[in-house]
Amino acid sequence: MGNILLNFFKKTPEFLQSIAAIWLILVALTIFAEVTFRNLGIFLGADQVVQNSVPAIVFLQVPFAIASGTMLRTTLIFDFFKSKGKKIVNVISYLIGIMLFLGIAVGGWTDMIKGWEIREYQGIGAIEVPVYPIRTVIIFSSIIVVFIYLTLIVNSFIKKESN
Repeated sequence: MGNILLNFFKKTPEFLQSIAAIWLILVALTIFAEVTFRNLGIFLGADQVVQNSVPAIVFLQVPFAIASGTMLRTTLIFDFFKSKGKKIVNVISYLIGIMLFLGIAVGGWTDMIKGWEIREYQGIGAIEVPVYPIRTVIIFSSIIVVFIYLTLIVNSFIKKESN
């Protein structure tokens, strides 16, 4: 069971990262289309697409950044600690991450459900972008991040040395 969970938390962030990359390419093509056809009035509304896509793309990339250990870290003070001190700092930062992303998930849950119920859209005129899938991406990515942080806490106690 442990290997299945570890495999899930290794593959899921990679999958979400791939979705984010594809989505980013589609956003770039959307911007290109609007700029190219702006004077013809054929394609309008890229700003709504970009505005709603950026948070989703970021939240799709966060689980991968955390799981792969590439989140931004300031090592100015961290490097002064020995192995046990580094482990304590890591666990504290993982706990803070859990609180942050759990807060995002819990705080946004009601708005996500409401958005699905009313099929919430943003934009007026040229294009209307559905917001409820974006809210869902943010909530479920946050939940995945909480589980990744929990896994990192468990791994920090299992490992004999910490980075």
